[in-house]
Order: sequence, then structure tokens, then C-alpha cells
Amino acid sequence: MAANSMREQIIVYVKGKVEELASIKTVSRVRQTYSQLQQFAVTQLPLVAVVGRLPHPVEKVSSRTKVKIDLIISELLIDLYVYFQDNVTPDETLSNLLDDLWVKLYSDEAMGNLVISTLLSVDEQPEYWEPFVAFRMMVKVKYKHTTGGI
Repeated sequence: MAANSMREQIIVYVKGKVEELASIKTVSRVRQTYSQLQQFAVTQLPLVAVVGRLPHPVEKVSSRTKVKIDLIISELLIDLYVYFQDNVTPDETLSNLLDDLWVKLYSDEAMGNLVISTLLSVDEQPEYWEPFVAFRMMVKVKYKHTTGGI
């Protein structure tokens, strides 16, 4: 099914960029639970779950008449949940994965002209669920759309 909303096009773009990374073995659109992670083979990790939030309108632009809104600028947060196993050097692996994602996602900040701006941030505290390590990166974009869709 083709992505018809700007929101979905942006999420699909981010997912595609993550899939280009050799360091990432599996990309999903579903956040994983501990029991779901246990179903993955070690060769399928690291896994990144790309999960979009709902857009938040931040600015409305009207046409010449004050009554009709023509253009909306919205913010969209996309969470990247990264899961991997490393019992020897987990902090080093985390740094390398984070660096790979950072470089890849900032390589095209306009995301193929889908967005106005991109800002990446990371939760400061990774989670440890023996034998898994997890962290979250947030991709915050601003984009334009009309009242005809999100």
C-alpha cells in the first residue's frame, strides 16, 4: 500500500534510511517487548523499531482571506527503539550504533524535501534487560501539509 499522508511518507523515509545501515540487521514498525525480543535470533540483532507519533500542528498559514487555512506546519516525532545484545562491551556497541544512526539520519536533513527541519535527540539512560540492551533515539521533524491531510 502506497503512503498517502505526509506523516507516513516521512516515517517510511526514516525507515528506509535505517535499513541502509549495515550495522542494523532488522527494522520493524513495532516496538518490541522483552518476550518478543526473545523470539529473535542473535543474527537478527541489532533491531530498530521505527514508531511514529501523531503530528502536532505548530503554525497555520492563511490565504489572503483570513477565514481559510491553506497550509499547516506540524512537528512529528518518530521514535527509534534500538535493541541489541552485548555482554562484553555494551557501551561501545551502543556508541557505534548511535553514531551510525546519527550520521545516516543527518545525511539528508530535508529527507528528500519532505521536511523543513530535522533534529535528533536521545534518551540519556539506556535500558538493560538481560541479555538485551535498548535505547531510544527521537527524530523530530517539522513539515508542511494542507488541510487536506496530515
